[in-house]
Amino acid sequence: MGFNDISTQSKITNGFLVAQSFQMSKMNQGLQNIADCIKTNIEIQASVLKIQEDIKDISLSVLNEAKKLNKLKELEITQQNLKYEQEKAEREYITFQRNLAFELKNSVEEVEESNSTNLEKFFFLKTSEDLFEDLDTEKFEISEMEYCRNAFKKIKQSRVNYENLLNEQDKIDLELIDAIEEEDENEILQKLEKDLKKILKLNYEIKKIEEIQKDLSKPSTSKKKFDKICKVVENLDL
Repeated sequence: MGFNDISTQSKITNGFLVAQSFQMSKMNQGLQNIADCIKTNIEIQASVLKIQEDIKDISLSVLNEAKKLNKLKELEITQQNLKYEQEKAEREYITFQRNLAFELKNSVEEVEESNSTNLEKFFFLKTSEDLFEDLDTEKFEISEMEYCRNAFKKIKQSRVNYENLLNEQDKIDLELIDAIEEEDENEILQKLEKDLKKILKLNYEIKKIEEIQKDLSKPSTSKKKFDKICKVVENLDL
């Protein structure tokens, strides 16, 4: 599970719309934190690639050894800082997911106690269930995992209960909502798929740079390979 693939990121978008519709500010903030964290991770990956490019440039440069070593030392420090930032972002990502699990449970309880229609409650529960299902609960503490399992079971059962309460008009309205949602989701999925392909390509090019760095015995050949990678990355339009 996790929010890093295309389909689950579309669920975050749906979650935003539902949270805003029901004026669930804490749930909305929880989703925003996760979205920001995903964006940060992508930016860090791009920065890592830039550092790899700089290391390669300096390794193949005509600078004297002393200057070259100093430059490489600076880049190594920057690289270590990026590694720290990435680890920090990953920790925050888990924290934000734990917080979202708590907010989803509370929001569901508020909606169930509200004067919303059965259809509105069902739709909110369905969206919350979809979001809850994609949390990285296996990375939580044991007590938190147990809390999430129980909360998820309760949300799922409530969703089933309200689904059974839908009348014929509710079902017609739900079909209309699903049709609109599917059309919007297709547009979102197309954009997310395009972005994901760019990220996967970026990761692939980073690995290629790392392989080049392992063998610098032929500088001219290495530079040609590196220049080719840089051209590919530039065309990604990140």
